Amino acid sequence: MNCCVNCFADQGLRNRIEAESNGKGLCDFCESKDVFVIACEELSDIFDALFELYINHPTAALSLKDDRPVSMHEHLICYWPKLFDSNKLKSKDVKQLLNQIGRGWVGFKESLFEEPVELQIYLNGEANDDSHRMQWEKFASEIKEENRFFITNTLDLELLESTFSRFAKTYPAGTHFYRARISDRPLEIDELGKPPKQFTTPGRANPVGIPYLYISESEETTFYETRVSLHESISIGRFTLIAPLQIISLKNIEDYGPFEIQDRGFDIEEFMLVRSYLLKLEEELSKPVRKQDVNLDYLPTQYLCEYIKSLGFHAVEYRSAMKVGGYNLAVFNDADLVCTGVKHYHVKGLKYDW
Repeated sequence: MNCCVNCFADQGLRNRIEAESNGKGLCDFCESKDVFVIACEELSDIFDALFELYINHPTAALSLKDDRPVSMHEHLICYWPKLFDSNKLKSKDVKQLLNQIGRGWVGFKESLFEEPVELQIYLNGEANDDSHRMQWEKFASEIKEENRFFITNTLDLELLESTFSRFAKTYPAGTHFYRARISDRPLEIDELGKPPKQFTTPGRANPVGIPYLYISESEETTFYETRVSLHESISIGRFTLIAPLQIISLKNIEDYGPFEIQDRGFDIEEFMLVRSYLLKLEEELSKPVRKQDVNLDYLPTQYLCEYIKSLGFHAVEYRSAMKVGGYNLAVFNDADLVCTGVKHYHVKGLKYDW
């Protein structure tokens, strides 16, 4: 049987299928037509490293925090939500597809694909999800409440550097970003940049007195980020890169599939050991600034951003907590970003979803 690129959302796997496909045709699973297809058994070697992670076990309580029995196809759908394309394949389709791929695997056992499973690294204690998260919590507590500069509960900076370097990306010159300010009058280009040092208050990424330029990928995201109200006015500046911008991207960590992560230089198990830690860091960076926050709440993420800055990167990218699908950048040095235009809007209506 043949599967196709549309069966999967993992870009790394899609690229491999496209490269190894003998041509286009009809997919036996998602029924896509005229797409790159490949015989399921030809993916067996590619899935080998993934299948070997599993062992039969009554529940997946350790990896999924779920006490019910979970089969392999269910586990893969939950643990790697962007491995399969959920718009194309239902759970039963994924099960059939995995069985076809698995039958070409040298380690194939019927029980592994039909009975409940768990990840071996959780059962043998290697993947302690709480260890790195606890390290972060202890560090965050100490830097806020006990010691500011000489920290006892230090972060593993070697681990962070090794991990972050694999999430590096470069935005080319000519890329556009956006920044907004609420204002009753239309603002000029020179009023849309970062604030002067003497007026810089602390933010999620920047310390007091050290301004960073906060920008978003779209005008729409800036509306959400500023939380502009009904009948208020807002000026949105378009910023254009005049030179490449090297960043660390900590957005949408959960969306990485097991094959895409290998393309970034990780072994699957290696990434699984730091995955929950990265999700925690992403969560901390993405939290919106709230009026009730105290400045000390930002110290841990300010430290994290300054560490990324010390590695030579120009910015950190993180998911917007206000706009689904949106993302923001905290730019440490904005010398290569130029405001090339401003638009002024008056908010006439708001829409709420729940």
